[in-house]
Amino acid sequence: MVEYVERYEEFALAMNKEGFTVIGHDHLGHGHTAQNPSQLGVFPESPEELIDDIERVTSFIQESYPELPIVLLGHSMGSLMCRYYVAKRKPPINALIIMATGQQPQFLTRFALILTECIRLIKGNKHRSKLLTYLSTDSFNRSIKNPKTSVDWLSKNEESNQAYLKDPFCQFIPTIPMYRSIFYFSNQVASKQVIDEIPAQLPILVISGQEDPLGENGKGIERFVKLLKASHSKVSVRVVEEARHEILNEINRQDTYHFLADWMTKNMDG
Repeated sequence: MVEYVERYEEFALAMNKEGFTVIGHDHLGHGHTAQNPSQLGVFPESPEELIDDIERVTSFIQESYPELPIVLLGHSMGSLMCRYYVAKRKPPINALIIMATGQQPQFLTRFALILTECIRLIKGNKHRSKLLTYLSTDSFNRSIKNPKTSVDWLSKNEESNQAYLKDPFCQFIPTIPMYRSIFYFSNQVASKQVIDEIPAQLPILVISGQEDPLGENGKGIERFVKLLKASHSKVSVRVVEEARHEILNEINRQDTYHFLADWMTKNMDG
């Protein structure tokens, strides 16, 4: 959310060296999916259109590399969308990595949806709400003691945080449909019903930073994993110590790269 795939070039190159082909996907309204800066943060009105876009990328991968197994990795907002996508569309993937996800109580996400709809009715779909930003992503930084920047919650890597603050592709306030989609997916994937719809035999890795505010410093991850393990037999869990939200950009990211390469090698054949 409010970033783009090119920020993860180092990770992609590291996976290339391990023998993996990496295809990155920018969500609509992010990165170069925006025709101009004014289109950054503009989402389609229906959350399902975002899932359609992920499905198009999956189809492209199948057509381009029919002989290779597919590991789907969703990070942050992408993790919520991937959880929904895999549950509802049953894509032809061999393994799933759920990274830096959350498991917010549904009463909170329902309230967020109601608030978002009220703002939409007053301001319209094109409105960029500072209030919703304050209540969502801005709140994460308030959990960090003595932060040096407004995005310290992302990682302890000061160089990465400074690069984020200077990057024009990371400096926009989302429109109302983007927040509505985020809260919709958060609400949907928190339910046991949707969790149970994820194919039971699919190898799944849940990986998160020990100090990630989105995962409530591990508490939200524990709630999600407990529900997931009740109906799925191939669940792995990794909590990265001394790491915040962006574990792929953290100070100790090389350890995470090696772990991911090893896990994929062992699990991508289903």
